[in-house]
Amino acid sequence: MKRAIFTGTVVTALIFATTAMAAEHNILILPDTYFPETTYLNPGDTVKFINISGDEHTIIAANEAWTIGPLDAEEEYSMVVDSEIERTFHNANAINSDGTYAVTGDISFDASPVN
Repeated sequence: MKRAIFTGTVVTALIFATTAMAAEHNILILPDTYFPETTYLNPGDTVKFINISGDEHTIIAANEAWTIGPLDAEEEYSMVVDSEIERTFHNANAINSDGTYAVTGDISFDASPVN
């Protein structure tokens, strides 16, 4: 009987541990956008930027706290997202005539609008 209780406890713990594990989210770098433009995740999850734009690409946080790249075409970069990270990012090389960034992406800790 003790063995059955122990086994049940271990199985329950494994189920909860699996659901609490960090997830990996892909953000595709396209020529004129990020896909998805907003990535919904939890602190501790990993984001993998995948450059499929065909050109070199540099990503910069809105507050310039972090930079990725330059990433060559087909290159990837992964980072763990914590709750303190700047969550808006831009294509550092795509700047409008008024000085604003032309390509922007966001990371959100809100619930995804699509389940």
